[in-house]
Amino acid sequence: MSMLVLIIIQNIIFSIYTAYHLYLSFFTKYKKSAVISLIILICNSFIITRSIEKLSDYQIHDFFIFISDIILGLFIYIFIFYLLTDIIKLILKLFKISFINHYIQGIIVVIISVIICILGFINSHLTKVNEYNIALNKTIHTPFTIAALSDIHIGSDMTAERLYKKIQIINNLKPDFVLIAGDIIDNNINDFTEEYIEQFKKIEAPFGIYAVFGNHEYYSGSQKDVLSVFNKAGFTTLIDDIAYIPEKEVYIIGRDSLHHSSSSNNERTDIEILYSKIDDKTKPVIIVDHIPKSPQDGIKINADIQISGHTHDGQFFPVNLIVKKMYEVSYGMKKYDGFHLLVTSGLGLWGPPFRVGTNSEIVLINVTNK
Repeated sequence: MSMLVLIIIQNIIFSIYTAYHLYLSFFTKYKKSAVISLIILICNSFIITRSIEKLSDYQIHDFFIFISDIILGLFIYIFIFYLLTDIIKLILKLFKISFINHYIQGIIVVIISVIICILGFINSHLTKVNEYNIALNKTIHTPFTIAALSDIHIGSDMTAERLYKKIQIINNLKPDFVLIAGDIIDNNINDFTEEYIEQFKKIEAPFGIYAVFGNHEYYSGSQKDVLSVFNKAGFTTLIDDIAYIPEKEVYIIGRDSLHHSSSSNNERTDIEILYSKIDDKTKPVIIVDHIPKSPQDGIKINADIQISGHTHDGQFFPVNLIVKKMYEVSYGMKKYDGFHLLVTSGLGLWGPPFRVGTNSEIVLINVTNK
């Protein structure tokens, strides 16, 4: 509850500050209270649209959701650059140096913010392939390749046509199997239409597609309904369960998602109980866990690789700087003796459809003996 109160207070300060500055820059000839109230309403369109969908049966058209996402991102940068120019103004005032007027300040702030958002939108649609070579301490008879992805967020900015282009990238990598680390759906299971199911069926992976739930799977619908569409799409869904790929002699442990990054591990099956189900503990073990809470689970059971997502690598500046402080590994790969924790920045987006300082990615992992 305290976190919710903090978010509300932050949003009030953010909205009022931004609205007041926009009023001073462009709308002083109009009634102050009316203009500021309208700007605050527009600024909060993201929260309003999402709340309407969450609290009622009414589904807002994707176009209006998309516009509200853009508005949120744009207002974040407008807030940042007003704050930055206000700090510059304050410093200059100490030295009795005059600064630009409110109108020029507003023009500069809005133009820079719009340019950043346009470039961020373009960058968000450019998917990179990041390749990792991992040599295991355990013996494997034949090397294998994994295509790993996370955070597709169907129902946000991920159209079926765009998804098809990403699947073509996956198929060109020719992976032995595919691992999807959660948040496949954004906010509503109804967005996972037949069109998306048909696209996922085009993934070419001879030894299967393995998926786990992310926290957004729990926001989007009942577990039964989500499992149903995942099954139609050709996924083997692991919720605190294991799978064995005999052709490559590798075990996959799929973890149930923590419903939020602040959740406790006590909400799901203990990793050692899952590990006890593995018959041959000399074989490689890969954990797929949406939220990269800690490397301790993997280290505890002598696992070899963990693949996670959730963080989006912060998605856009300056959130990426904050996310780096929140997680031991917020992006990339870190090795702990023989255990490799790999966190992907994800394929899709949540909220503002921009990537500034981060990239959309698909991960290719080449696994060999040491």
